[in-house]
This record gives sequence, C-alpha cells and structure tokens, in this order.
Amino acid sequence: MERIVQNPEFEETKQIIEEYASRKYTLQINGLCSVNYQGRAKSKLDRGERIVIKKQDSALLVHGPENYQPKNWQPEVDRWKVRIDEENEELVMESKRTSPEELVEIRFERIDLVTVDQLVDKSELKIRGHEVDIHEAVEEEPEIVEDGLKVVEREKETPAGFIDVFARDTEDNYVVIEVKRNPDYNTVLQLQRYVDEIEEEFSGKIRGILLAPKITDKILDYLEDRGLEFVEVEMEDVIASYESLNQSQKGLSDFDPSYET
Repeated sequence: MERIVQNPEFEETKQIIEEYASRKYTLQINGLCSVNYQGRAKSKLDRGERIVIKKQDSALLVHGPENYQPKNWQPEVDRWKVRIDEENEELVMESKRTSPEELVEIRFERIDLVTVDQLVDKSELKIRGHEVDIHEAVEEEPEIVEDGLKVVEREKETPAGFIDVFARDTEDNYVVIEVKRNPDYNTVLQLQRYVDEIEEEFSGKIRGILLAPKITDKILDYLEDRGLEFVEVEMEDVIASYESLNQSQKGLSDFDPSYET
C-alpha cells in the first residue's frame, strides 16, 4: 500500500489526487459527497456516504453502501481536476472524458479515508463449468468438435492474442478454435483476427471454428459471411452432471457480507 490517510484535510486530499490521479495507481476516497454528471444526459446524486474509486486504467466508479453496481462511472478519464471550494467548504473533484464529452463532478463535504495502491493481477477468472472446461474437454476428446481432429496446441500465442485451441483436421488443414460461453460480434472479429494471423504464418487452407453451447442467428450470419464455422458443444458432454452443477453454482449475490451462504 502506497498511502493510507484517515480523516485527511481537504488540502492533503487535493495534493494526493493531483499526485496520483493521472498515474497508474488505484485511488480510493471514502466520504460524504454529491455527484453531478453532464454528457449525453444529465444526472445528480444528492449527498450521501460513498466510495469513489479511480482505477489504474483511469476508470472511475462511484459506489454507495449497497449493491454491486456503481451509482455513477466513467470507463476512462482523459483529464482530472481538483479544487477546494472555500465558499461551500467542499473539495471538488472533476473527471472529464473527451470522446464522448462527459463530465463527472464529485463534491466532498467530508472525507473519511484515502488510500493509494498499485495493484497487480495477471490472472483471468476461470469458472468451472464454463470455458476452461470446454478447453480441457476438447484437448482430451477432440471428437467433441469433429471426428479425426488432432489438437496441436492449447493457448497458442499470436500477435492478436492467444488461440484457445489450435488443431489439424483429417485433411491436414490447420484449425483455429475459439471457445466462448456466450459469443457476440466481438468474438467473431477475434476469431477472424486469429485466422488472419495463422494464414500469415502457415500456408494452405485455414479453418476458423467458434465452439459454443449456443449462438444467435445474427452471430451465425456474421460467421458465415466471413467463411467461419460454428460447432455447438453440449455442456453435458463437457462435464459429468453439468446440469446439477449449473443449478447449484452460486454467484456473489448468494453470499452475505461475511461470505457465508
């Protein structure tokens, strides 16, 4: 932890924000505040005790004492500004985004806690019963995708990212397989990028397959327009008694604050 300050004066908080807001630090401010938003619409949060978090990628979140969803947020901030409003006895923190033009103004009447830290998280969430299990199932039984398929490599690195499963079919064509639990348009674009990268590296026909439990007609059209394929995977084929697992799997909302079910 870089800094922890309890009940700081406005001037000290202002200095901390000026020092760390534009840098790759996680900044958290707890206090009594109101929030004004101007952009594609206008909104106002009246005074209340809240947690304001500035993340290392410049995202801004304003949380209340309940619920997991922020009351206000910006996915990225281009410019930070902080000042002390002597007349109203408030610390004013402004975060501005230029495209689209948005402004979030947070007016603190009282500040209880300020923390500054640099967090490191290189892992990705892997949920049992989801994509990681499909990866493993294909490696163990490539016939889930098609007969005669042979897996060459899992998590093959390319300039466009990591290919979930890299394989060859019975005609010795290279096959790029993208696994997705809930595919969308970006999934199709990512698969296309992987195929393009492999075409530059290897000669011959390169096939791209999206492997998923379900798909919409629109996503299927996107695939076919690009000469890509879809293979439906049955989760029951991936995990024994998947249905019971799916019904019993708990989310964050199933736990109380003490993390007891």
